[in-house]
Amino acid sequence: MSAARDGTSVRAASADDREALEPILPAFLHPPYKRGRFLRALDGGEVVVAQDAGEIVGFMWCNEFFGHTFVNVLAVAHERRRRGYAGLLLEHAESHALTDRVFTSTNASNAPMHAVLARYGWRRCGEVGDLDPGDPEIIYVKYPPPEAGASDGRFPPGTSSSG
Repeated sequence: MSAARDGTSVRAASADDREALEPILPAFLHPPYKRGRFLRALDGGEVVVAQDAGEIVGFMWCNEFFGHTFVNVLAVAHERRRRGYAGLLLEHAESHALTDRVFTSTNASNAPMHAVLARYGWRRCGEVGDLDPGDPEIIYVKYPPPEAGASDGRFPPGTSSSG
């Protein structure tokens, strides 16, 4: 499935989306301190949601990493995976990048995320050990086409974008 199709969109998330996001939240966001950080990010405008026909099917939490956009969390509802929603969200990060590149990371053991990143043209650019002993964090980068990047110093945008 192509990430761009009728009925899909990405928009800024709001506190009103919390209930719809609950079943999509990855397990690693369940501990109270991580959940608190996520809720502050949601309230602070760092989270966007993917919708299909008005239903929230995934979300992305981005923040700043050494002056660049960093995709901190990308999640799609289990029953909606492999339909292009991750690509829709990643394309949104690319089109609203703070600079000429966007970064993300995932554990070496997260084969599904490695496959998503490969599918959408992300390149492995580094590794950090000892964050999760025995399961290094793999860093990825994507250089969107120059016309894609907003480079206006803000993420996410306050307006909705269709994908």
